[in-house]
This record gives sequence, C-alpha cells and structure tokens, in this order.
Amino acid sequence: MEVFRRIDHAWARFEGGLTVFVLILMVFVAGFQAFVRNLSLFRVEWASRMLFDIEWADAILRNGTLWVAFLGASLATYHGRHIGIDVIMRIVPLRAKYAMRGLSNLAASIIAVGLVFCFSSASYLNLTERPMELEVLAEDGAIHICDATDQAAKEVDMEKPAIFCTFRSGLALIGIPAETARAAFQLIVPIMFFVVAFRLFGRSISAWIVLFSGEQAIAAAEAQESLAEAKQLKAIEDSIASLPPAKNESDSA
Repeated sequence: MEVFRRIDHAWARFEGGLTVFVLILMVFVAGFQAFVRNLSLFRVEWASRMLFDIEWADAILRNGTLWVAFLGASLATYHGRHIGIDVIMRIVPLRAKYAMRGLSNLAASIIAVGLVFCFSSASYLNLTERPMELEVLAEDGAIHICDATDQAAKEVDMEKPAIFCTFRSGLALIGIPAETARAAFQLIVPIMFFVVAFRLFGRSISAWIVLFSGEQAIAAAEAQESLAEAKQLKAIEDSIASLPPAKNESDSA
C-alpha cells in the first residue's frame, strides 16, 4: 500500500500543477480577449482584425473549464473532500465505521468504472467524427488534413494545424483516433473517472486492511486521521491570520 500512496501522491502533485497551469492560461486568454474586444469598440483597426483571429479563445475557455472541473474532482477525491454524508460515520463504532468505509468506497469505485466505460464510448464516437472542413480529397478518397501532404493542402488552400497534428500523431501511437481538437480535449473525462475509481478502490482496500488488522491498527489509523485534520485546520488558520485586517468604516471616516 505504501507504493500505491507514493504513486497517488505523485499523481496528485501533477494534477495540482496542471490545474494551476490551466487556470493561469484561462485567465490570460480571457483577459486578452476582453482587452482586444474593448479596443475594437473604439474602432482600433488592428484589434478589430485580431478579434476574428482569436475565435479559438472561446474554445480554450470552454475546454479549460471542463479540465479544471474534472481535475478538481479528482483532487477532491485524493484529499477526501468529495461529496459525502459522514454523519453516521461519526456516531457508529470504529469497526463499523471502517466496514462502512470499505463498502461505500468499493461501491463508488464500481460506479466510477461504469462511468469510465460510458464516457469512453461517447468520447470514441466524438473522436471518430470528422467534419468536412478538415477533409482533403486524395486518390483513395477523403482523408484528414493532418494526413495530407503539404502539396495537397496547398492545392485546396488549406493549412495544417501543426500543434493539433503533432498531438494527433501522439494519440495515434497508442491507438486513439482524434479527428478534431475538441474531441481530443474531452478525453479528460474518462481519464479522470478512471483516476477517481482507482483512488476509491485504494481507499476501500485500505479500510479493509485496517479493519482486519485488529484494534491497534484501528486506533493508529484514527490517530493518523486526527493528526491530518489538525494539520489542515492549522494551515487554514495560518492562511486566515496572514490576511491583512479589514478596515472599519469608522476608521476610514
């Protein structure tokens, strides 16, 4: 289980860094889009032209919101902050508590696995749908613009999306087709449900191990949980204490 905890901790750090990166990217894109739009209202010529060139900004914001939501859901599971009803857990005996925790996490992991299959099927359908604006006619029929030669793309006055084509080639190496960037971004959904299922299953196994290890193991697990909660409360208190004091209206007057 120690190996599982280390892998889970390393993945959580990666998720946290990726979430911060996506959030910063969304703030930058949204701010730049608003800046250009406001300048276009004053009939600034270059801003009006650029407004049509950054139509991709809305797509980044939509997909970024999707990524932040599911990365946050996975991190909430890692920290044990996902939605749950823990009133009963606080009043039942300790052995019953860990038995209920093992059963509930096992049931939740099974449901999450079912969602992985459901969203994987839906994502595959989206990944294999190719819009006509990304097709190029070749000798063997219509092909994706990324699969066409540079000469064939120039003949139909089309330009290859270099970044997407590189990403698409990487997905093709592991057997995942991707006809559009929008569908590729949606892969975050089944991936994060798989991570959530993996974490819930690990929590279930941990609960059963503690339960069948005896009273001493249960007491040690309870002490460890209490210590972790105390550290979290201390961190919250320190964050609040570091905030500047609010000014009273009487002082400002």
